[in-house]
Amino acid sequence: MGPDSRQGERGFSLIELMVAMVATLVVSGAVYGLLTAGNSAFRREPALADRQQNIRVALDIISKDVFRAGFGLPPFAQAFTDGLDALGPMGPGGVKADEIEVFAATDCPHLGVCLITPQGTGSSVTTFQALSACHRDHLPTYVILGDHEKWGLYWAEMPGAATSGACGPGAGTNGHVTLPRGQEPLVNPPGGLGTWVPNYMMLGQAIRYRITLDAEGTPNLERSDMGGRPLPDGSSSWQTIARGIEDLQVEYENGTDWDDTPGVISCGLSCAAPTTAEYDTLVRRVRIRLSARSTEAALQGQTTSAVGDAVRGQLVTDIAPRAANSTLGMAKGEI
Repeated sequence: MGPDSRQGERGFSLIELMVAMVATLVVSGAVYGLLTAGNSAFRREPALADRQQNIRVALDIISKDVFRAGFGLPPFAQAFTDGLDALGPMGPGGVKADEIEVFAATDCPHLGVCLITPQGTGSSVTTFQALSACHRDHLPTYVILGDHEKWGLYWAEMPGAATSGACGPGAGTNGHVTLPRGQEPLVNPPGGLGTWVPNYMMLGQAIRYRITLDAEGTPNLERSDMGGRPLPDGSSSWQTIARGIEDLQVEYENGTDWDDTPGVISCGLSCAAPTTAEYDTLVRRVRIRLSARSTEAALQGQTTSAVGDAVRGQLVTDIAPRAANSTLGMAKGEI
């Protein structure tokens, strides 16, 4: 075969080959970028949906508890624990998370107190009415002892049949609980029980929220309706409400301004005719700010903070406690 017979079999020149390779790389890179972005979005969107659902559920539960704050307490009882600012772990903004504790009664009916013997922890409390099924199902738990001026939250147990004939009509039909020794009151009225015999007894709750880190370092929002104290069997009363909640910030509004703590309400004997200054100590609104992070790592759109990189979101709400605003409404003649 002569040399002229191969003239129609010329290959690509080097320049043509380079152009083809560059074009292939550009197209491949674009396709790879689309695949990467699609995969990132495929991972990111469910993670964001989970994060938003967690934060909404958590905020809804806290809002319901704050709305009930003070239910069953005297009008000027402080329904929020003071001094819980910045007790939690560091949040993404470089400030420690708050805790919040809310006092309220359960939906069990209140009972009239007719006798306490002896006074103090270890007392035997007798009520005019027998304990209902609602009371029996919940005991042992906290009970609220109170009148129109002061109140206390005590751990109560049901001895035996929980009946007594010590006072009231119908011997053997009265209610009976004990405040065992070694179980100090979570909230003590001024001066303790002393010779004070309260007007009523209600099953109570000390609902507390906090942020904690689990074994993997994931922040979680926890709730206890026993003020964080152990259950009767010694197990923890804390329950995880939502995972990935990394910050809880709480503000309280009284008659003057917003503050990081609820302050102290103390009317004493003047509660029968409270002054404007005493009305101004009532917490009329609570602002809850929750921040959540996605538990998925290395997602598109993540931000850097004092506690690491993550995709974050935040929700804020203001809640008006019903009890305090009812007291204010009565003072203004609106109720």
